[in-house]
Amino acid sequence: MQQTQYTSDELIRIFLALLDSYDFDAELAIFGFKKHQFIKRKKARRELAALFIALWDLALQKSFPAERELVFEEFISRYAYSAKGNNKEVDLQLRSINVYVTLLQKKRDSDFSEVAAFLAGLMLEDQDAVDKARLRLALAIRAMFRLIFDRLI
Repeated sequence: MQQTQYTSDELIRIFLALLDSYDFDAELAIFGFKKHQFIKRKKARRELAALFIALWDLALQKSFPAERELVFEEFISRYAYSAKGNNKEVDLQLRSINVYVTLLQKKRDSDFSEVAAFLAGLMLEDQDAVDKARLRLALAIRAMFRLIFDRLI
């Protein structure tokens, strides 16, 4: 049986289509932000997009361990070059991606509760709200990962 080879361009193109079409409204609802809380919603979308990219990196590690580093670095360089927004926004996005990549390395895809706790703590001020959101976020992150992994190729 011959193994199918995918180029980094193909993997990046498929992922970008998935990222561009993904709607973070379900995850935003977990935070309970009101429609008029534009700044909080914008920050949450940026963080969720960074997490989505880090989850793709995790999926690449599982499916393409030998090519993962090259593909992900190429994606990051293209993303930084073509990202919409000012340099400050792009820098914040890239830092967030690195944070989530690092957080995901500890337990990989076996447990997303640590990442969920980090994200909930970052987005919410009230500890009760953080505790309530943590489990729902962990489940939402698992669902995002499954979607990315299932549509990787």
